[in-house]
Amino acid sequence: MQLKDILQIAAFVPVYTDGKGQGLEIYYRDGTVGWQGISLHSFICRMARVFTVNVREARRRHAPLVGQKNLIPLVLEPFLVYVPIKVRTPLISGDPAYGYFRLRSVQQVTETPGSCTLLLEGGQQISVIQAVRTVRSRLRSARKLEAHALEQLCQVMEAESCAMFLCRKVHGFPASPSSP
Repeated sequence: MQLKDILQIAAFVPVYTDGKGQGLEIYYRDGTVGWQGISLHSFICRMARVFTVNVREARRRHAPLVGQKNLIPLVLEPFLVYVPIKVRTPLISGDPAYGYFRLRSVQQVTETPGSCTLLLEGGQQISVIQAVRTVRSRLRSARKLEAHALEQLCQVMEAESCAMFLCRKVHGFPASPSSP
């Protein structure tokens, strides 16, 4: 798995697929969908390895910031935060029930009877089995972690470097006309 691939992922969701078994549906930011025959845990570890993130340590550090011990959003970098949201009831004990949705890729949360639907930036709509209130709460927690990660990054960088970084990340252009 490479950085360029990870940056295109809007969500990854555990699924049971006839003829293939258990795996992950990968929803990309351009609207395409792929499938990988890999466990959720292994996929998260591969993603984290690219960013040299220790998942266990990150969850331990982030738990107090969001006020919960379980289902902590996965923070790979300030603008790359994945939110765990329940997408299915497992058929077998031990199978994953939660998919991970890129915070910045969730465009809309729509309430449906007993659950809700997420609209992703690629136009995909994914039904989840959590109440809209719970989903919005999880998204708020992820925004807190995103802000915290950005704050930490800015503390490390000088003020001018941080301004240039933010202009490139948020707006996609150089901070000054002379910048490359």
